[in-house]
Amino acid sequence: MSERYIDYDRYEVTTEPPRNTSGDIQLSGWLGPNGDVSRYAHGVYDVKTAAEYAIIQMLDGKCRRHDEVDAAMELGVVALYRPGRYTPMSDEALGNYIFESVENESVCVHGGTITQEQMGRLVNDLRTLLRENGCDASNDRIEAMLIDVCEMEMATD
Repeated sequence: MSERYIDYDRYEVTTEPPRNTSGDIQLSGWLGPNGDVSRYAHGVYDVKTAAEYAIIQMLDGKCRRHDEVDAAMELGVVALYRPGRYTPMSDEALGNYIFESVENESVCVHGGTITQEQMGRLVNDLRTLLRENGCDASNDRIEAMLIDVCEMEMATD
């Protein structure tokens, strides 16, 4: 996946009704492309909390409110949600996080050869740390990055 599209999807609550590519107000369905991004409308709500609740329901609760301070909020956007409970990480960010976790001894890694059982514990420890910090990555990605960052070799069981 391109680094550009990590955590790219967003659900906005706006004060203005959405418009399709023709400029007409459209309250549901596909609005058309905006550059290389497709846009969809999901209804109209009387109050902001009702719109936010609809987003949470639509995503089965598997979403997170995005901090407006960090987001590039467009005019009229009053709330922003991202799918997924945790922020996904790029390979570069994950590698840096693992390196820093090893350097500051948040996880204890011994160089050289490692067993699958030891690797499983390290991966679980790192994933717990990631989630405590609001991020996540798959076990496979963490393991691959851990091997790469720490220059480990897996022992054959």
